Amino acid sequence: MKEIIHHYAAYDLWANTRMVERLQREDDTVLDRHVKSSFPSLRLTVLHLRDAGNAWYHRVSGRPIIPFAEGQNGMDPLLKQSVAMNDMVRGMEEERLLERVSYTNLKGDPFTQPRWQMLMHCFNHASYHRGQLVTIMRQLDLGEVPNTDLIGYQRLLLAKS
Repeated sequence: MKEIIHHYAAYDLWANTRMVERLQREDDTVLDRHVKSSFPSLRLTVLHLRDAGNAWYHRVSGRPIIPFAEGQNGMDPLLKQSVAMNDMVRGMEEERLLERVSYTNLKGDPFTQPRWQMLMHCFNHASYHRGQLVTIMRQLDLGEVPNTDLIGYQRLLLAKS
């Protein structure tokens, strides 16, 4: 299990990096252009990815959630959060991944589940919203939409070996 979870953490960082690097080439008018989606702009979707990843980072580590400061609306905080998550996860051994962690959701409802399940949710959730970013980019007729599919990451790793 450890190898799989570590793989997903590295994939999540790779995919978020590709998406952020592409979006950093756009100006604020594009990032903030209103579209029909779960979050009404590229920026708001990225901020949701950042905030959700941050919440899960703190839950997985067993610490209270510390939100990002107001005004941090750029792309860099998502990358910083992704690096922190990857670093934390890659330092976890099997025993720690199997530990059950108690936390509350944003409504205050309590839950207890294995750490690896929380991490898999976090990585899956990020993939879902990166897919929305791709859809928004296509709605806005942006070119060079990055491929952030897991298979793309795995093929890249195979090509390097």
